Amino acid sequence: MPASERSLRTRVVDAAYSPITSSLVIAFVVVGVIILLSGSNPLSAYSEMWSGATSGSGPKTVVNRAVPIVGMALAISIPFRMGIINLGAEGQMVLGGLAAALTAIYMPGPGPLVIVTAFAAGSLTGIAWALLPALGQTKLRLPILITSLLLNVPAKALASYLVQYFFRDPSATSTATVPIPDNAHIPTPALLGEASLSSLLVVGVVVAVWLYNTRTVAGYESRVSGVNLRFSRYGGVDVDRQTIRSMVACGAIAGGVGAHLILGQAFRFVDNDLAGTGFAWTGLLVTLLAMHRAWPIMWAGVFFAALQVGGLAMQRSAGVSWQLAQVLQAMVILALALRIVLVKRRSAADEPEEPPGDRTLADSAATLTGAPTSHAPGANG
Repeated sequence: MPASERSLRTRVVDAAYSPITSSLVIAFVVVGVIILLSGSNPLSAYSEMWSGATSGSGPKTVVNRAVPIVGMALAISIPFRMGIINLGAEGQMVLGGLAAALTAIYMPGPGPLVIVTAFAAGSLTGIAWALLPALGQTKLRLPILITSLLLNVPAKALASYLVQYFFRDPSATSTATVPIPDNAHIPTPALLGEASLSSLLVVGVVVAVWLYNTRTVAGYESRVSGVNLRFSRYGGVDVDRQTIRSMVACGAIAGGVGAHLILGQAFRFVDNDLAGTGFAWTGLLVTLLAMHRAWPIMWAGVFFAALQVGGLAMQRSAGVSWQLAQVLQAMVILALALRIVLVKRRSAADEPEEPPGDRTLADSAATLTGAPTSHAPGANG
C-alpha cells in the first residue's frame, strides 16, 4: 500500500477512535434510547433534526446562532488556555450589549461608523468589567473563578437599573430601550446567504486567536502556564500580566458578542434578554469539547448551533422536545470527560512506579519542548 494511502487510512482510523468521535456516538445513542423510551422513533427524530439544520432557512439560522456561541467560546478559551476558568463572560456580554445599544441609539452619523463605534463601545465595556476579577486575583489574590461568576449578578442588575430608570422606552411593554436606528443594523448580504456579516468577523477572530496561540511568545507562555503554573513562574513568565492580558481579550470578545446580539438580532436592549440566551454556558461547553483550540472551537460551535436549530425542527415535526438537544450537548461533554478520565487512569495503572520526587517542572518542560518526559521510555538516558 502506498505511503500516502496508508497515512490517510491511519488518519481516518485515528479520527474514528478519537475521544470526540466516541463521545458523539455515545451521546447520540443515549439520547436515542431516551427518545425511544418516550414513545418516538429516534431515527425519525434525528432525521428531522438533520433536515431542520441543513435545509430551507436552516443553514442561515445555524450560522447566525453559531456567531455568538463561537464568540463566547473564544472569549472563554483564552484565559482557559492558561488555566484560568473565567465564568464572568455572561456579565461582560450583557454590559457590552447595553453599551453598544446606547451608542447606536444616541450617536449621530452614517450607519457603518455607528456600527463600528458601537462594537468598540461594547468591547471596551466588556474589558472594563473583565478587569475587575483580573485585578482582584493579581492584586488581592481573590480567586478569579469565584469573583468572575459572582460579578455576573451585579452586571445584570446594573444593566437593568440603567434601562429601567434612565433609558427605558415608555411605549414598550417590557423594560427595554428604544429600537436602534435601521442604519445601525448589521447587514445580512445575499453573498452570505443572508447570514449576518458578523460571521466573517468571527472567522477573523478565530484566525487571530489561532495565530496568537501558535505564533506568538505570549501564546507560548499561555500554554506553559496551562501545563504547569509552577514551571511557568520558574521560567520567568509574568503570570499576573498574562492573567490581565487574557482577561482583557476575553472581555473584548464577550462585549463584542453582546454588541452583535443587539445590532444584528434584537435591535434594542431588553432587560434579561441577553442573559436568557444561555450563549455563555453553551460557549463554555464548546470550549471544553474543543480543548480551547481555535479552529475546533469554530466547528464545535457550528455543531452545537446545528443541534439547537435542528432540535426546534425536531420538536415541530416529530413531536420530540427540543430540550433533548440540550441533553445531547451535555451528554457529549460528559462522555468526553468520562473517556479522558478512563484513559488517564489506564495510563497511570500501566506506568511503573518510580522513586518519590518532584519532577513536575522537568516533565512540564519536556512536554512543551517535545523532549521525552521522565515517564517516557529512555527519558533517563
